[in-house]
Amino acid sequence: MEILITIILIITIFASIAAWLNTKVILKELELIKDKLEITDREESSFLKNDLDT
Repeated sequence: MEILITIILIITIFASIAAWLNTKVILKELELIKDKLEITDREESSFLKNDLDT
């Protein structure tokens, strides 16, 4: 039973790494598309970005 759990954990670790790499590839492709279409990023204000303590 412990061997089965270990195998499942190893498979899930590999799957999570593969998903992370896939996300990085997709984000890079989106940046290329944005550059080709000359789309610029908008900076929207957020109360989370403003430090209210200072």
